[in-house]
Amino acid sequence: MQSSIILSGRFLRLTVANFCFFMTFASFFLLPLHVRALGGSEQTVGFVMGSLGVLSLAGVFVVGLLIDRVGCRVFLRTGLAGMSLVSLAFAFVDEVAPWMFVLRGLQGLFFACGFNSASTLAAAYTPPERRATALGFFGVSTLTTHAFAPTLGEQLLRWTDFHGLFAIASAFSMIGLALAWTLPEPPRQQSTADSAGAALPRELMVSLGATLLCGIAFGSVMTFVPTFAQDAQLGPVSVFFLSYTSMAITTRLWAGRLADDFGLRRMILPGMALLSLAIFGLSEVTSLSTFLAAGLSFGLAQGITYPTMNAFSVDLAGPGQLGRVQAFYNGTFNVGVTAAGFVLGPVVHAFGHRTMFELASGAALLAFVLFLFGTREPAIAHEAG
Repeated sequence: MQSSIILSGRFLRLTVANFCFFMTFASFFLLPLHVRALGGSEQTVGFVMGSLGVLSLAGVFVVGLLIDRVGCRVFLRTGLAGMSLVSLAFAFVDEVAPWMFVLRGLQGLFFACGFNSASTLAAAYTPPERRATALGFFGVSTLTTHAFAPTLGEQLLRWTDFHGLFAIASAFSMIGLALAWTLPEPPRQQSTADSAGAALPRELMVSLGATLLCGIAFGSVMTFVPTFAQDAQLGPVSVFFLSYTSMAITTRLWAGRLADDFGLRRMILPGMALLSLAIFGLSEVTSLSTFLAAGLSFGLAQGITYPTMNAFSVDLAGPGQLGRVQAFYNGTFNVGVTAAGFVLGPVVHAFGHRTMFELASGAALLAFVLFLFGTREPAIAHEAG
């Protein structure tokens, strides 16, 4: 019964559409190599990649304020269509110029629209007591693209250039738009006078602070691993993404159910500790085999932490606040990813990748401490959608 609800036709169609959306998005994990080939420094790489978060942050506030009022479908359609068009526009940019930063920023805006609405629908389509399980399964559609898109991109670059890659990437979001166009809007939650426009609970704010720090740790890896692998001569970057993704997917297939049954905090805290250790281990990588091992440990940590922290945040939402809390959770994480590009890019430029990864592991450790002392296990007191 529970699995049939989670794996309903609308949930599966949403999941496939999200996969297409992220195939476009994750193809740009290779953008640092393009920026470097065009003459950009590590600092420029960080600024270009981080530009995504500038308009993404603005988009999060817009989505967070409006999604519970106007519904998810308009934001989902806007995100898919916009991501496709902006990614296609990258095919016409052949220098590190202002347009590259503008387009990357617009990707962030449409990312905020598309992913926040999709993850809100995923939460609304499933029962609260199985939310971590459902969000873990939904997250597989994101994680698989972290392996498929860079791997496919590296193969495409053997017979085309980055302009061709970006054009092909844009087509995936168009396919997702066709799949998502007729998805139903879930029933609106009836907000109370206390919950409508109310400030977020203190415990949720603490959780979001830890989410921000985890985003910084995660962003350090996703932004700088491609150039780290190239500089350290570790082999194809797809080795890391394939190992990370395969482990994260495998983990999500059991971690969400375990968290639903035994408690979210009991999964989140070990996951944060492992995230810190995995990124620190990346700073010690010297060979292809240790690069592979770093990817596996990073995938295990990410597979445990992200969906369980998401479920933890949603469980603290009041009636009529589901979309708002989802937007702030996803937005906070992505602000952390953005901050990694801006803050840690100069660190790489001045001190190298290994020192930067050591600092990033400290961000995950700080998240662990903050979450340990600032939260407690939530009680599910509301209904989904």
